[in-house]
Amino acid sequence: MKKSKKSIKKFMILSMTALVILFFNGCNDLTDDELQLDMDTDEQLISWNELLNQVDTESEIAYVQNGESIQEAIDAVSPGDYIYVEPGTYLEDLQLNNSDIKIIGLSLSPNDLVIKNSNENNIEILKLYDQKSLDKFQKKSRDYSKRRRIMDFSRTELGGGIAHYEFKVRMGEGEFDVISIHRVVRERRAYHPVRTKGNVLMVHGAFTGFGGTFLMSGLESKNDINAKTSSPFYLASKDIDVWGIDMGWTMVPNTTTEFTFMKDWGYKKDAKHTLRAMRIIRMARGFTGQGFKGLNLLGFSSGNTVAYAAANAETQKRCRNKRHIKGLISIDNAFKNENGEDSGCVAAQAVADQITSGMFENRNGQFFQTIGYLALYHPDEVSPIFDDGATTNIQVFRLVLGADAFGFGFHFLGGDYNGLLYSDETRALRAVANYSHYMPNLLWQEIDAVNCSSMGVRFDDYLNLISVPILYIGAGGGVGVAGMYTSSLTASTDITNHIVNITAPPLDFGHVDNWLAKDADQLVWSKLLRWIVNH
Repeated sequence: MKKSKKSIKKFMILSMTALVILFFNGCNDLTDDELQLDMDTDEQLISWNELLNQVDTESEIAYVQNGESIQEAIDAVSPGDYIYVEPGTYLEDLQLNNSDIKIIGLSLSPNDLVIKNSNENNIEILKLYDQKSLDKFQKKSRDYSKRRRIMDFSRTELGGGIAHYEFKVRMGEGEFDVISIHRVVRERRAYHPVRTKGNVLMVHGAFTGFGGTFLMSGLESKNDINAKTSSPFYLASKDIDVWGIDMGWTMVPNTTTEFTFMKDWGYKKDAKHTLRAMRIIRMARGFTGQGFKGLNLLGFSSGNTVAYAAANAETQKRCRNKRHIKGLISIDNAFKNENGEDSGCVAAQAVADQITSGMFENRNGQFFQTIGYLALYHPDEVSPIFDDGATTNIQVFRLVLGADAFGFGFHFLGGDYNGLLYSDETRALRAVANYSHYMPNLLWQEIDAVNCSSMGVRFDDYLNLISVPILYIGAGGGVGVAGMYTSSLTASTDITNHIVNITAPPLDFGHVDNWLAKDADQLVWSKLLRWIVNH
C-alpha cells in the first residue's frame, strides 16, 4: 500500500512539474525538432563520427521522417539509392518495385521503430544499442569504410558544455577536392548532444571559412569564444544544432603558384558540395537522436549565392525525400539586383577576360590580408598601399574597410577615418590579417554574371520554384535593403526581412559587423535564433 502511495505521489509530482514547464515555456518554444522523436541515445555503442565512416554517403540518400510514407520514397528514388527511415511506426504494405534500392531503418533504443513486414521486404534495421546489429552492419559496410572518406576528425570543448567538432570529407580525386564540416552543439556528455530546438548550416563568404567568418573571427584563441563573441557558440548555447562548411578553395595554401585546378570552380560546384554536406549532416543528426529533419541553410555575403544556387538545384529533385533545405537564410547579400538583369555584365566580363588569359585565381584576399597585416603589426607606419607618403597603415585599413575608399558600394565595417564604430578594431584587424590569399576567379565572375543574361549562368534558372521559408538580415551600411529583392522572385509565402539600422549612411552598421560587432548578439543573432526556433 505504501509503495502504491509513493508511486501515485511520484506520478503527481512529475505531472505537476511537466505542467509548470509547459506553462512557462509556452507553445511557441516547442518545435518539431523537439517533439519529433522520443529517444535516448545513452545506450549508443558507437560514436556518430565512427558510424559515419561505416555508411555510404556518396550514393544518393532519401530520408523518411516519422509520419511520412516509406512507399512514397520507394516510388520516387532511383536504382542504387538508399532510403534511411528514422524511428517511428510505419504500417504500410510496401511494394518494392526495385530490388536495387537499399532501405535502412534507424533504431536508437528498443521498441522505437516499427516497420511492417520489414523482414519480408529485406529492410535492414540498424540498432545502435545492439552490438550484433552493429557488427552485421559494419561487415556489410567494410568495402566502403576502407575508403575512409571522413578524415582528420577532431573534438574541442569550448566551455559551457558546448563542443566543436570538425572533419574533412573527400569530394573528388584532386588535391583540394575536400571540404571541412563543422558542428557546434551543447552536449549532455561527449558525443551526446542535447535535444536541440532547431538547426542551421552556415556557409561562409569570400576569403575565409567557417572559423574565420563565424566561430572565432579575429579572436586570439578558443578561450575567447563565448555567447558575445561567437555566433555559433551563441546559437549552440540556446540549443541550436550549428553546422558549418569550409569550401575546398579555403584550404589552398597561400604559397600556391599554379591554379589550373581552379578553372571550373564555380557556384555550381560549391552548391553541389553544400548539398552533399547536408546529406552527411542529416545522417549525423539522425545518429545523435535529432531525427532526419531537413536543415536551415544560411549563406553570408557570397555564401548567400551558394545557398540560393543550392536551393535552385533542389527544385529539380523529383524525390522530395532527397531535398535537404527546409529554410533559407540570407545574410547581407543581393543575389539578384532589382535595377536590371544586365547590371553585372561589365564587372563579370572583366573577370571573364582574366580567366580567358589563364588567370584562374582571384587575389583580392591577398590585398585585404596585406592591409590587415600591416595595420595590425605596423599601424603607425606610412602605408605602401597609398602613394602619398602620409597615410598610415591603420588609416588605410579604416578607409578601405570602414569608409569605402575604393568604392565597393558598401561598408565592410561601420566606421570612418578615425576608427570603427561597432566592432573592436583589434579583433577586426586580426580577422582580416588571416584572410586566405586566393579564391577561384570563376566565383568572382559568377557573382556578377548572375545579373547578366548574356553570361548564361544556370544556377538561378528556377528561383521561381523555391518555396521554403526565407529570412533576410541586412546591414544598413552593408548591402541593406537591396538584399530583400531576391526572395520576391521565389514562390515562398513565408518571407521575413530584418535590416539593422543604427544611424544614417555612411556610418551605419556594416557588412562584417553582423558577426564582429560588440552588440551583434542583440542586433543580429537574437533575430536569427528566433526565426530558427520558429521554423
